[in-house]
Amino acid sequence: MYETEIDALSAMEPAARLIAQITEWRRPGDYRFKADFPAEYKQWTSSANILRKSKDRDFRDYGQYMRRFSDVITELDELPEDSRKFRRKMAEFGRVVDHGLKVHARISERVVIADGV
Repeated sequence: MYETEIDALSAMEPAARLIAQITEWRRPGDYRFKADFPAEYKQWTSSANILRKSKDRDFRDYGQYMRRFSDVITELDELPEDSRKFRRKMAEFGRVVDHGLKVHARISERVVIADGV
């Protein structure tokens, strides 16, 4: 494993928890991650950029997913809820989340250290 990538994953953990709460408790189009939480947004995108530059394909994919995820939820905030573009962006949001979960599972298998149980 690459120490830089693991540090980036650890640094984004608080922002990931916040995003989980935002997407669970706020309506689509009212996430306001970038506007309401600029420090966490900056940490999220910084970690994503570190991962996107990795030599490892899984980390690059995960960094790309993280960046696309933040872009999509920011774009959703700018669209009217009753528009066709909003519905298309919600479909893209679902695809981004599905892809991100698959990549996260691949990385977790490699990064999480077995405790011998």
